[in-house]
Amino acid sequence: MCGIMGFYCFSEKVPNKQTVTEMFSLLETRGRDASGFAFIRDHNLIVHKDGIRSAELVRTDDWKKLSLPKVMIFHTRMKTQGTEKNNANNHPLFDKNGLCLVHNGMIHNDREIFATKKRDAEVDSEAILAVLSAKHKGDKIKRVFDRLEGSFAFAVIDKSNPDTLILVKKDNPLELYFDAKNEILYFCSEREIMRESLDLRTQTVRGFTLGEGDFHHYTMENNHSLVMNKDGVESYKKYYPRKDDWWRNDYYGSAKKPSLNDGEMIECPWCLGMTIYHEGKLFNRCEECGQPIDEADIYV
Repeated sequence: MCGIMGFYCFSEKVPNKQTVTEMFSLLETRGRDASGFAFIRDHNLIVHKDGIRSAELVRTDDWKKLSLPKVMIFHTRMKTQGTEKNNANNHPLFDKNGLCLVHNGMIHNDREIFATKKRDAEVDSEAILAVLSAKHKGDKIKRVFDRLEGSFAFAVIDKSNPDTLILVKKDNPLELYFDAKNEILYFCSEREIMRESLDLRTQTVRGFTLGEGDFHHYTMENNHSLVMNKDGVESYKKYYPRKDDWWRNDYYGSAKKPSLNDGEMIECPWCLGMTIYHEGKLFNRCEECGQPIDEADIYV
C-alpha cells in the first residue's frame, strides 16, 4: 500500500500551504519508507524525493522554501519491490522527456514490459511510465489497460503539457474534492485524509444534510481516467482491462474468481479492498492488489 495525492488550481488561487503540509504528512499512514513530490515550473519538471517519511520531508528546506505551483503531485511509499535506499525506486518516477507519475498499487508483469528494454530501477511502477512513454500512436491510457496486469491508481504530469493532469484508477482508491469557491481540485487515496486537513464538516439544517460547504466530494469510478486542463474536465473515460491476470490464474488455476464458500471475505490490510482469505492455506494473495496475506497481517 502506498499513498498518492495532489491538487489542480483552475484559477490564480493556490491552496494554503499549511493545509497541503498537513495532508502530505497524514498521507504517510499509507507508506513510511519514502516520500516525494513533483511539479512543473517554467516548463521544467522539478522532483524532490527521498527515503524518509513525508512528515520529515516537509521539514526540509526544499519544502519550507517552496511556493506552491498550480499543479502538484505527491507520494508516500511502502516498499514492495526495490529498496528505498536507491532513490530511483522512490516516487515520483519520471523519464528524460519530463513525463512524471505517482502510483499506488502493484504491477505484476513489469518483467514482461522490460524484457527487451533497459529499466532505470527495480520498482514495478516503472512499467506504467514505460508504457506511457512509448512512442506509439493512439490512446496511451488504453495501452496501460491493455498491457499491464495488476492494480493501479496514478497521477501524471508532463512538462510538454504543463496545464494537464491525468488521473487513472483501476482497483485502487482515488477520491476527489472540488473547492468551488477557490476553484481547486484535490485528489487523494483516502477521503478522510483530505477531510481532516481541509477541516471539512458536514452541514445540516433542520435535519437536512447540506454537504460540506464549498467542497464537493467525488469518488472516481473504477477503470476510468480523468484528464484535466486549465478549462476544466477535458475527458472522463471508461476503459476495459485485459482479461488475463497471471497471479490469479497461477493461484486458482483459472481466471474465474473462487466461490465465497472456499474462504472468508476479509479487508486486505494493504489496499483495503475486499478479498477472500483461505484459512489453512500456505499462500494467500489479495484479489485486488496481489499482495501476499497471512494470518498475522489480518489480526495486527
